[in-house]
Amino acid sequence: MSIVSISMQIGSYGDEIAAQVAKKCHFQFVDQAQVHQLAQECDAEFSKACTLYEAETKPSFFESFFFNNAAYTALFESLNYELASRGNVVIIGRGAQIVLRDIPGVFKARIVAPKELRIKRVMDAEKVSMEEAASYVEKYDHQRQALIRSIFNKDLRDLRLYDLIVNTAAYTPEGAADILCLAVEKHQKVQEPATLNEDLKNRAFAKRVESFVKKKIWTSSYRNIEITTTGSGEVTLTGFVPDKKTKEHAAEIAATVPGVQKVINELRTTELSF
Repeated sequence: MSIVSISMQIGSYGDEIAAQVAKKCHFQFVDQAQVHQLAQECDAEFSKACTLYEAETKPSFFESFFFNNAAYTALFESLNYELASRGNVVIIGRGAQIVLRDIPGVFKARIVAPKELRIKRVMDAEKVSMEEAASYVEKYDHQRQALIRSIFNKDLRDLRLYDLIVNTAAYTPEGAADILCLAVEKHQKVQEPATLNEDLKNRAFAKRVESFVKKKIWTSSYRNIEITTTGSGEVTLTGFVPDKKTKEHAAEIAATVPGVQKVINELRTTELSF
């Protein structure tokens, strides 16, 4: 069972390389249409968020839309876990390298190229002027950085997020795909695929429940709610909430999510008594 996450810069041939990796390795290639279909099945508001994720909008709008929106963060995490649970899959972008960074057996790559070369490629592909291509690349780079920072509070440039970085200034898309396929083949394999698959599905379900709760209850870094499950529809709520009423309300919300059979409420309150 292999899970490949590919992050890319615009103009680095990342989409083409990812598609070739999937074809050469005989993996499922998760394209934008499949992600949106899964999002639609997951949550109507989340589908809207995914559409915004793909849109070409000013970074300031993304930051205002996603900043401190813990419900959307949980939903993006759920989506990535759900996609990864399919196994033998190539996932493009969407923060998969961040969400799956601690999952054993996940191969995380980033495709890059010098900015000047990326501008030229965009100029040739889109038949636009160099000024227009440069503006597009600058805007896209800024937008992706802002979005990932807003959703996951991470930096795409953090080298620790990746197992391999390929600079396509020195490789053709096919050559880069060959390198990635070899790296995936040599990457440490998961010893018990069935166990990993179950764990990913449980994580996806728990994060989906967590997103429902966080839509109704405000959370922060010091008053956060985390939800886990070991399967069979049983979920456990941990973390901190301001008072007993909020604690009970969180459990009530979780219990309404389809698939939840039992709620174990281990939330702690931070209310002060004198």
